[in-house]
Amino acid sequence: MKRILSILAALLTLCSCSGFLDVNPKGEVFDNDMFVTAEGYEDAMYGIYAELGTAQYLYSDYMYWIPEALGINVTISDNGLQYMATAQWTAFNATSIRNGVWKAAYAAINHLNNIIDHIEKGGDDEFKNTLLYKGEALGLRAMIHFDLLRLFGAPVWADAADKERAIPYVSRYSFSITPFSSVDEAYEKIIADLVEAERCLAADETLLPAVRDNRSNGGFTSCRIIHMNLYAVQALLARVYWSRNDLDNAAVYARKVIDSGKFTFRDKAAFVQYDNGTLDLHETIFGLYSKASNSNNAKKYGLTSTGSQFVLANDWKSLYQDNSASTGTDYRFSAWFDGTHLRYLVNNSYIEGSDSYTGTSILGINILRISELYYIMAEATMNSDPDAATVWYDKAVTSRGLDALAASGSTVSADILFRERRKEFYGEGLHWFDMKRLGKDIQADPSTLLSGKDVNTYKIPVPTAEEEHRDE
Repeated sequence: MKRILSILAALLTLCSCSGFLDVNPKGEVFDNDMFVTAEGYEDAMYGIYAELGTAQYLYSDYMYWIPEALGINVTISDNGLQYMATAQWTAFNATSIRNGVWKAAYAAINHLNNIIDHIEKGGDDEFKNTLLYKGEALGLRAMIHFDLLRLFGAPVWADAADKERAIPYVSRYSFSITPFSSVDEAYEKIIADLVEAERCLAADETLLPAVRDNRSNGGFTSCRIIHMNLYAVQALLARVYWSRNDLDNAAVYARKVIDSGKFTFRDKAAFVQYDNGTLDLHETIFGLYSKASNSNNAKKYGLTSTGSQFVLANDWKSLYQDNSASTGTDYRFSAWFDGTHLRYLVNNSYIEGSDSYTGTSILGINILRISELYYIMAEATMNSDPDAATVWYDKAVTSRGLDALAASGSTVSADILFRERRKEFYGEGLHWFDMKRLGKDIQADPSTLLSGKDVNTYKIPVPTAEEEHRDE
């Protein structure tokens, strides 16, 4: 096989923290020659993580900014995203953005399939950590397909005809055409990959400690929060089931992560220092190591773009100052905003990342955090046990400086959860997916209201190039 992926230079430029990510992938190409040693597999996996965390159309940029723009959390001077926000999918630059995400995502999936195919040929016992390689690769493959499904697939509430053709679920390393799966079929394949990944990653019960640092003394088996680890797979299963409105199964997997005792809410003191592209060692379940996430365009959770392009939603300030549900001073308001911007969007603001970075956190892009699982538990128990649901909710919001809802004699509601999730994940690309799941109307601009009941509001069209390729 010819060249597939260069091992990205980002992994060769390491932070100064002693031992952190102390790996130097030796392979310059990603091909059959890599898969004859354990080191080769590890180099290949590091290359995948670097690809996901640095490629413009993946998790360092558009995978986040597209849903943030579509959900009107931000307005952006980038013409392509402006047009996409008003559902003008084929307008100037919108087409190239759609094409870029689709192409980059399936390229990464094909690279993962190459690794998985070689593991299956060699067997689960070929090397000491083969099951870890397999579990991580399967989990990442499921994650990318899931994000493609959320972007390009119809909402779960759509009728059967609209859900019939969602995305191709590519599970083999091949350059042949894979048929499209329906929304429901894609969900089943995502879940199947994640369940198998959970089996493969059982060693993380020992490898991932409850008290963590940012050192990699154990090589591939250390710093597990920058790997698709066991708890990340379980958290992703909770998110997938929740997105599908299967709250019972979502709660099963959310409880697995919470009950593990491996993840806790950060201390109040942690909100004094801006996050700016770091992975919190208490809350982060999985994030992508990325030094680029701390460039001069500083940011909260690893998003990249110039600050001048972004304008916050008109209601951002009232969102954090609204005490109709829980009273108190929201730590996030002062820690994440400077009065006019999200701090991570302001050039020349406090920046942790640099060649001389010596902080105790890990530079990177958050993918899954523990707070999300508490909100899932609250929603899953809201109808059957409102008091228990409120306890789950209160555990999350009191860590953010708000008073417990139960103290006022109130119980959590769907509207309260929807608003709180927006506050907690502002800038992380989740709000539009929350709106999609619930079929919310979108006030895209003063003169454009997109109906939440229109499937096309929440279904980004598959790139024309993909359709043309299938017609050949």
